[in-house]
Amino acid sequence: MIFDQERLDRCISCGACLPACPTYSLTGDEAASPRGRISLMRALEGGALDESDETVYEQSAFCLGCRACEPVCPAGVEYGLLLEALRDQLWRGKRRPWQARLLMAVVRQPWIVGLQGLFRRHARRRTGSAPVSLMLGCVERGLYPRVSRALAKLVPQAHVASGQGCCGALHAHNGDSRRGAELALRLGERLPGTILTSAGGCAAHLAAHLGRSRVREFSEYLDETPLQLGRLRVDGRPARVALQDSCHLRNGLGVVAAPP
Repeated sequence: MIFDQERLDRCISCGACLPACPTYSLTGDEAASPRGRISLMRALEGGALDESDETVYEQSAFCLGCRACEPVCPAGVEYGLLLEALRDQLWRGKRRPWQARLLMAVVRQPWIVGLQGLFRRHARRRTGSAPVSLMLGCVERGLYPRVSRALAKLVPQAHVASGQGCCGALHAHNGDSRRGAELALRLGERLPGTILTSAGGCAAHLAAHLGRSRVREFSEYLDETPLQLGRLRVDGRPARVALQDSCHLRNGLGVVAAPP
């Protein structure tokens, strides 16, 4: 069995997901919709289609995994989990893109991820006074180290632990959900209290494995814990800030109104 049958059966093929799906809106192709992909999953589960079928493999990769279909689904279909199960089955060995295989191998080991600290000035280790731990992120700390430094400055009471590894979202999204769950649990043991992150995808993945109460994306933490930020100025003039909520923050965590 590839899929959880109850999850497959929950889809009633009503089509409410179609307007919300970016790949369907782009192509108008039924196979490129959540409803169409679930039909392909059912055919794969029942043996009507083989794993080598190019349409099944193409649609497993073409889907963005944004989960925009989930909030609008009247039947509560857990499409994100179905997509992960599909990729677990199809993206094995050489069928997984080599770029994903390389990146997943690199971030699997915390000590390799930690080497970025030698070259990139992300937030440094410290013991905080609040039961909040700042997650540095595996890719973010190398590509965008100023993000964690900014968060550490805004939440000075947050704990910043050393030896942090990947949260596992990268693995879950690329056909290795078992490893993704293991890494999430490992990180949860490493970071005490509430885990604070700036990445919606990481937050949604951690919440699925550690519990929603243990995870906060920064924008919702900001809404729940007002900070004295002052007025933002650029070149001495008051500036406006625009917030783009990430797809996993909105669709995975259900945060749609914070911060106001």
